[in-house]
Amino acid sequence: MVVAACIVGMRQTTGTDAVRVTAMRVTSTDSTYVIRLTANRTIVHWQKPEVHGNAIVIRLPEAVYAVTDSALVDGVRHNHEVIRSILVERFSFAFAPTSVEAKRDGPRDIVVTVHKPGQQRQSPASRAAAPHAEWALDVIVLDPGHGGVDAGAEGVNGAYEKNVTLAIAQRLRALLRTAMPNTKVVMTRDDDTFIELYRRGQIANEAGGKLFISIHCNSMPKKPHPARGCETYILRPGRNQDAARVAARENASIRFEKSQERYKGFSEDQLIVATMAQASFVRLSESLARHVQHEVSTTTKLKNRGVNQAGFFVLVGASMPNILFETAFLSNPDDAAYVCSAEGQATIASSMLKAIQAYERSYATLLHR
Repeated sequence: MVVAACIVGMRQTTGTDAVRVTAMRVTSTDSTYVIRLTANRTIVHWQKPEVHGNAIVIRLPEAVYAVTDSALVDGVRHNHEVIRSILVERFSFAFAPTSVEAKRDGPRDIVVTVHKPGQQRQSPASRAAAPHAEWALDVIVLDPGHGGVDAGAEGVNGAYEKNVTLAIAQRLRALLRTAMPNTKVVMTRDDDTFIELYRRGQIANEAGGKLFISIHCNSMPKKPHPARGCETYILRPGRNQDAARVAARENASIRFEKSQERYKGFSEDQLIVATMAQASFVRLSESLARHVQHEVSTTTKLKNRGVNQAGFFVLVGASMPNILFETAFLSNPDDAAYVCSAEGQATIASSMLKAIQAYERSYATLLHR
């Protein structure tokens, strides 16, 4: 079986600016080998693995091998070479893989899953016959924006975004546990703790999330400001200056991280690459975004500002349908009073629950289109 090669990405700088692969680790389960390649900064482009007999080949254009942290398991051999500025990673096994999958786990990591003989994943037909097995909406990850030293926006009423987002997420979690008892709800933070943006996506992936919802509050530089309402974002290059402003404000949380190297040079081109890696989730993300906007704007006092798109770092690493929801403007007196009230938070959480339930009803249909 040969997996067709497909370049994912765009041109990147060369020479001393080349991506450096610094870690290579292989782990094993009863059914798979999992290969993780980690770079010193964003992996802009890479090639989907090719299967050649008992080996797989992974190519990373404009990259160099600088591994200082490596680990292999029995039954796996590894070698590498650079051919015309392309780093070629080759992994050999004692068997011919039945299938191979590759995905991003944050901007600097590529994870390749190699399925052992007799352990091939179900076909689409068998998944459709048993949708509650692989495609069940069994894990939802809620991400309260900001936290700890990162207070987020400060409202005209003195409220901090980090506290509002946590309160709404906690209310939504309680509602989900009651309304959807078979669904596990994971929080990226459950208290006033700072969690790095890249780590939030990792938490979602490690939990096996099927849905990632990052909850925030909007704000304008000048306060008070007439701008008001809720809006939902999906990960794609921004369409307008306002979307770029929102993304820049939320992405500014990286200033509280010990190292911002992993975000270095995250340009518009690299954002396009990241959205390509999440292409299979676009319809699902858009569906959830529309449901959230409809339910929240028709149930609460918040104006519907629609669904938009922008380059949010927090969404890049979440390998599942994902959205960023801006609940209201803390820079607007009416919005701030509502989103900070117990009534407003309860109604927003209830509306989000209805949106998730509506999304779930259309989930299987969207997956198999």
